[in-house]
Amino acid sequence: MADQSQSNKEKEDATEEIRFKYIGFDVYPKKPKKFWNSEEEKERYLTQVRRKGVGSALEESEHSLVQAVVFSKIDRVVLTVASLLMTVGLFLPWFSLTGEYYNFRVIGLGYFLKLGDLFGYAALGGPLFSIFVILVGLVIISSFACGVLSLVGLYRKQADSEKYLAGLKKTLKLNLIPLALWVALIVISTIGFSTPFADALKINGFGDGFTVVNFFMLSSYGMWLSLPSVVINCVKIGDL
Repeated sequence: MADQSQSNKEKEDATEEIRFKYIGFDVYPKKPKKFWNSEEEKERYLTQVRRKGVGSALEESEHSLVQAVVFSKIDRVVLTVASLLMTVGLFLPWFSLTGEYYNFRVIGLGYFLKLGDLFGYAALGGPLFSIFVILVGLVIISSFACGVLSLVGLYRKQADSEKYLAGLKKTLKLNLIPLALWVALIVISTIGFSTPFADALKINGFGDGFTVVNFFMLSSYGMWLSLPSVVINCVKIGDL
């Protein structure tokens, strides 16, 4: 029995010794040599690895489905239509005014021809009326300008897709200007201002004061096409 126990113990020791030699504890008992001959050699290798890694990542991005769906053909068509509507909006009616003896529409470009008459009523309407008149003009001209610039950005020739998308995003950000002007215009209309001249001119849709309700009642399809088009162009900024 004692001999058997001794034999088992020797067998365990042998197995343990073989295991340690197998994994290398006793194969190279001394301190291993340095892998790199110098720090310069190590740095050169790491630089090559980093450079290759960046190149592989860019190449993978260019051929990935994620890159492909960032700006699809549908996106291009939607932005084209929105930008075209912003551009032609300058030549579409923005306001429709009806009175007892007249009925006419004010196109975007024609609005600037009416500024002299509008500012003539500024003293009666107060400072908010003057600000409103200025904001409407800025909305019309900025919507037109951003529509043209967006079309140029959409159809600009650029071989590098990343540079193309970056440039398009930068161009689309300009649409935030007319959007901010639209917000200011609606805020002032919500606050409202007096229009004592409305009764004298007998303009339908006006009362003693002008509110956001009057604003939308007098608006025509040029305005209704321009506002959502600006919003569409601004929404796409976050996707690029």
